[in-house]
Amino acid sequence: MEEERARLITSEDTSYGGVVTFNASADQGSVHVQVPEKEERHLANGRTPQNPGRHRRKFTLMSLATMNFAACMCYAIPAPFFPGEAQSRGVSDTAVGLVFGAYAFFCMVTGPLFGKYINVIGAKFMLVAGMFVAGTCSVLFGMLDYMEGDVFLAFCFLIRGLEAVGVSACYTASFAIMAKEFPDNVATVLGTLEIFTGAGMMIGPPVGGALYSLGGYKVPFLVVGGFMLVCAVFMPLILPKQSDRDSVSEETASLVALLKVPSTYVSSLAIMTCAAVYAFLEPTLQPYLNLKFDMTEAQVGLIFLLSVGLYTLSAPLWGWLTDKGVFPRLLMVLGLLFTAASYLLIGPSPLLESIFVEGNDLWMVLVGLGLSGVSLGAALVPTFPELLKSAREAGLEDDSLATYGLVSGVYNCMYSLGEFIGPTLGGFLDDQYRFPVASTATAGFGGVVVIGMSFFYFYENRRKKSQSSCNDARSSH
Repeated sequence: MEEERARLITSEDTSYGGVVTFNASADQGSVHVQVPEKEERHLANGRTPQNPGRHRRKFTLMSLATMNFAACMCYAIPAPFFPGEAQSRGVSDTAVGLVFGAYAFFCMVTGPLFGKYINVIGAKFMLVAGMFVAGTCSVLFGMLDYMEGDVFLAFCFLIRGLEAVGVSACYTASFAIMAKEFPDNVATVLGTLEIFTGAGMMIGPPVGGALYSLGGYKVPFLVVGGFMLVCAVFMPLILPKQSDRDSVSEETASLVALLKVPSTYVSSLAIMTCAAVYAFLEPTLQPYLNLKFDMTEAQVGLIFLLSVGLYTLSAPLWGWLTDKGVFPRLLMVLGLLFTAASYLLIGPSPLLESIFVEGNDLWMVLVGLGLSGVSLGAALVPTFPELLKSAREAGLEDDSLATYGLVSGVYNCMYSLGEFIGPTLGGFLDDQYRFPVASTATAGFGGVVVIGMSFFYFYENRRKKSQSSCNDARSSH
């Protein structure tokens, strides 16, 4: 009788990838279910073998991919024609760089704020509202065709800044939703989403250049801004309902706690550097190629396509390797090292004149852009998972929308800081010293960061080994 009243039922369920154990006690009138640790989180979210959330994840991924593509299209279309158009209206290269940099500046300022209050605003509402703001501002940017001189420049700053606020809301919400929905495959999903980010960056410049050639200044902004607004209209229907509230205290979602972890600064520096070296090209490459090789806006758009295309193709691989634990920090360091080296070719650098007699050959620019696209993915993709590790070290609550929002805000803030520094400093250096020297300075900046990261990781590994040896010695006594 006792054996019948207390029985152990063990079931092998392949949907959980392990053994599920049920302990039933008739005396206590209770049932205890033991599942593999990895699946506890999914059961807590209400997912079962009959309802595994597969469709939900598909629609979430589809929604985030659409947002990434549309936002990057809006961001990238001015690159082939805006610098030349602004110069024809009396705007200097430095001011053009500031216009590109202003976009990043407003993203940088608002990213942490959106991350802090994502629990209050709601992730889905933040994403959709940000898309509406960004699309509307892109349309308004096309209306600047009727302005000249200082008025043109002032409204460039105003509208581009407001567009940046909308995009900042989009990306902060997107990264938080991604980390919440795919906690065990963050880098792989990030690499997959970078396909659509890269697609928007690839298609944006040639489409912008082609539409500019067909219809003038305002047509690219009207078309792409309108596309963004259409996506915003349908987004609430596609994106599944998000869990916008977490019972997380201020202490467990504290930016101060995250900033106490040293690795946070190293990952943030890597993010900023990746963004800066790429964004350096936005205000500088088009005038240089036009002057040196007499290229049209459409041809410059195709040149931009090379770097972004290779980044897009390689990003999923770097994400998969990161999730597999294949030395993500080594990927970051080597990625930045080769990215810095690529900018010596893009210039091409005066340092290479003794090696290549014809230092202004187009092939060097193309090889440099291709190398930068591949290596930039290796440097950038592992940074978000590294920030999540830092958050866990800081004691922030795991699998919490508040934590993911905070990390997303830091990521977007540092990326935007790099996007601000790159065009602003790049435009100034291009004005003062011309493109080859400016590109060499960018390579030098990347090299210095690589040295700093290498020293930190070497020191941290030695410290951890020393602590582990001390703990082993204490335990043996």
